[in-house]
Amino acid sequence: MSERPPWQAAPVTVLLTPDGRITGWSEGAARLFGRGAAEAVGAPLTDLLAALPGGADGARALTAALERAAEGRAWCGVLPLPGDEGTGAGLSVACEPMTVAGGGAAVALTLSPPWAGGLELLSEAGRRIGSTLELHPTAREIVEVAVPRFADAGAIYVLERLLADDDRPTAAEATRERTGEDGARPVVVRRLAVAFAEDDPRGWAREFPVNEVIVYPPATPYARCLATGRMVEFGGDTVQKTLAHRTGRLVEGLLDHVSLLAVPLVARGRALGFAVFSRKRGRPPFAAADAALAAELAARAATCIDNACRYRHEHRTATVLTSSLVPAAITAPPGLEIAHRYLPARGGVGGDWYDVVPLPGGRIAVVIGDSVGHGVTAAAAMGQLRVAAHTLASCEFGPAEMLERLDAIAQDLHAAQFATCLCLVCDPATRRCEVACAGHPPPLLALPDGTVRQFAAPHGLPLGVSDPAHPPEYEQVTETIPAGATLALYTDGLVESRRRNVDEGIARLASALAASRAGTPEETADGVLALLSDQQDRDDIALLLIRPT
Repeated sequence: MSERPPWQAAPVTVLLTPDGRITGWSEGAARLFGRGAAEAVGAPLTDLLAALPGGADGARALTAALERAAEGRAWCGVLPLPGDEGTGAGLSVACEPMTVAGGGAAVALTLSPPWAGGLELLSEAGRRIGSTLELHPTAREIVEVAVPRFADAGAIYVLERLLADDDRPTAAEATRERTGEDGARPVVVRRLAVAFAEDDPRGWAREFPVNEVIVYPPATPYARCLATGRMVEFGGDTVQKTLAHRTGRLVEGLLDHVSLLAVPLVARGRALGFAVFSRKRGRPPFAAADAALAAELAARAATCIDNACRYRHEHRTATVLTSSLVPAAITAPPGLEIAHRYLPARGGVGGDWYDVVPLPGGRIAVVIGDSVGHGVTAAAAMGQLRVAAHTLASCEFGPAEMLERLDAIAQDLHAAQFATCLCLVCDPATRRCEVACAGHPPPLLALPDGTVRQFAAPHGLPLGVSDPAHPPEYEQVTETIPAGATLALYTDGLVESRRRNVDEGIARLASALAASRAGTPEETADGVLALLSDQQDRDDIALLLIRPT
């Protein structure tokens, strides 16, 4: 087992002083030489080359190139890659003198590794990987790009703590990050995707199942790969021994895979896991130029996996926040029946919210709103507005004054968040309602004769959009719910669509209410959502039905 320097598959430029000391060091250069900027800047590049296996010849060639640059002459040539000596392969190098600000001299060194199909494969990876923010599909896309074109088998492993929404490093990991210690520790990872060669045993899918959580000891190439941040090369016998130690079983055909690479997945400065690629007998083992491609593919894949992890974490946070703030149950006062539904969007949690607050005298305050946007920001804004609305309603403010106070609160929310809102106070004894509206879709009233009309709701500005120096004044109107009628309050997810305008969506909702009005409010809510099922998943949906008894 040996550690390979992760040679890059795309050109890298390094800035040097005339005597060869490093002054400019990119992330690509860090992957190329396996050294971070803090370690590389100020060091002679020839020393880094000489420290690599077989790198002495490259260091001598670079010294000659720097001597030419000092004379004002450019140099082009090839530096041999470790592991490819005698094959004619190597890094194509262009060494050019340049003048920097203030008249000083510098040298720009551009290194381009040779791999015939590398750019084409990376281009395909760019098109296919990251088409979704879902973690498992992203991992599958990575191995599908690599197998069988680049490797006979491939797998993606991600640290289990990242999937458990705990992205804090352990105490040992934090110590290593702080001190620079690279000693290996056991790692706990989950296998997210795996792909095999067509002629591998079918039973391998059972031996290497997706979603299996594995603890790899420190001595394994997988743990060393994560501990050092460098690619590790090993053979199928190592895989066989590791699997036998962990499960007590020997797997047929593993020894046919004679050349394997464990490649760290690192994005935005944090380790996410690793990728494993393998080749079988009859195919050339991984050489340095192949390792170049593996490093670049892993770097691009890591960014997509990190995006998926971050999206997963944010989506879970927003989902938990939303579910904790949308009431699980509503108690209707005597004289009213109330049905309510909340359906989250598939692609992201939104800011729909509602509440029913008991008031003295058997009355209720009903508030429904929609914080614009999706994700944690919208869910957090929804939470703040719902709590504020509940408090204001409990203090028996009228609907118009509630909206005025909510507007002042919305002005102070993060990122100038704004929202639509409708407030209603209903007395079951008289069926009389006081209503005020801040840019929210109008309530609908389904009458016993089968007709549906809009319930009185004056127009007003959404919360948070007005000039704080000139706060809006919201109009409050009074209307009565006829006996046997059903009042529907809803959010725009139930009526908006890319295929039709809002007025057409409201007309569709009115038709669904008329068709479903005969049942109980619970049955009516289910019927409406069934008839408007094409509205679901795109945006979150809230629906409240109120019916006097």
